[in-house]
Amino acid sequence: MMEEASSERDALVNRPGSIWAPWIPLALLLCLAASPADSRAQAQEGQIRENALRVFLDCNTFRCDSDYFRTEIGFVNWVRDRTVADVHLLITSSETGGGGDVFSLDFIGVGTLEDDDDRLQLTTASSSTDEEILSALTGVIAAGLARYSVLIGQPGTFAITSAVAGAPDAGQLVGPGQVEDPWDFWVFEVGSEMELEGEETENERSYEGSFEARRTTDTWKFEFEADGSFSRDERELSDSSIVVDDRTSWNTNFLLVYSLADHWSAGTLAGVGASTRRNQELGANAAAALEYSFFPYAEAPRRSLTARYDLQLQYFDWEEETIYRRTAETRPSHQLRLALFQRQPWGETSVSLDGTQFLDDLGKWSLSLNGDIELRIIRGLNLDVRAGAQLLEDQIFISREGLTDEDILFGRFERPTSYTYYLSTGLSFEFGSIFNNVVSNRFNTGGDDDFQ
Repeated sequence: MMEEASSERDALVNRPGSIWAPWIPLALLLCLAASPADSRAQAQEGQIRENALRVFLDCNTFRCDSDYFRTEIGFVNWVRDRTVADVHLLITSSETGGGGDVFSLDFIGVGTLEDDDDRLQLTTASSSTDEEILSALTGVIAAGLARYSVLIGQPGTFAITSAVAGAPDAGQLVGPGQVEDPWDFWVFEVGSEMELEGEETENERSYEGSFEARRTTDTWKFEFEADGSFSRDERELSDSSIVVDDRTSWNTNFLLVYSLADHWSAGTLAGVGASTRRNQELGANAAAALEYSFFPYAEAPRRSLTARYDLQLQYFDWEEETIYRRTAETRPSHQLRLALFQRQPWGETSVSLDGTQFLDDLGKWSLSLNGDIELRIIRGLNLDVRAGAQLLEDQIFISREGLTDEDILFGRFERPTSYTYYLSTGLSFEFGSIFNNVVSNRFNTGGDDDFQ
């Protein structure tokens, strides 16, 4: 009887076209690999974390590596939904004058730990490697979570030994008089890029370069940026003629800011540049600006609301005569900018309103509104909306000669318009296990997979 059943089973799995036949050896191998010892270890690990602290990680800085944190900090349960967490960990960062970063770690109590909030900070040097920064962040995170684990009565011990090599003590910003700095807090950055792409009937090439210098102290902020690009696009048409599109763009920008008070700053700005797309052979501007921050500047990584007014003088040397019959001109203008940003447990939002106007011709102005919101609606449901609109009455750079069909197809120059707009929106819904403890690095290629 048993032999007959066995024969029927063999005939079923091995018959031509059976979906089981190719997978039987692999399934047997996987079953053998899952040893009783591994099962006991997994059961033991699950039992240890049964009453562990539940943590929701909310980190938008470029230094965040959630896999690293989950791998190194194993005494908590990492969850995917803030509503089931005991602690919402919000990590933000801002750049220091020396090119390093100041990380603010806000531990926000949820549920039974509501209103039991805490904040820790970590300052890293510009010379710190990614591994050193991640190790230091892990140590600070573990220190903060250990306190909450004790508060909920979680059993166990916690060993915290991470540190950043060469970095100042966590939470401490250094000033010009506190350390010996051969660079005197100056930071420089140089970059270049070349791109080539082509086929039998067309080819494109572009070259870009940039330079940046900055210095930041408690009182002064200085920034200088210069960048330029050149691109050429060659295409063969059906009549074998070659169409060539050359574009050049470069600009330099200077910024000097002085801290007047906790909420006030004054600055001066200047720049020189050129742009083929804007019919600009040469352009220059200089401005004086005043900014008011409704919240203290120290709160900027979490929330900011600022109003800034610029009074400037602009010079233009046009490549082609404009529709206003000008080949060069100098104009005074002013600009008002309102900007709101906040990052909270419910999500992140930013809104800006900009208005500019030429003072010698008040009828030439522009107004733009831009917004971005990432909102956690309900458990697992997230909304992301980006939108903007601009009203334009100041396109003084439009060429009087007009645009050819080639110019329009290539998008070589900006075209006359009285408005622009954009809108993007998306929803994402995530469901399943609330836990996010397990990290698997199998089949990681170090980049995006391509299955074309």
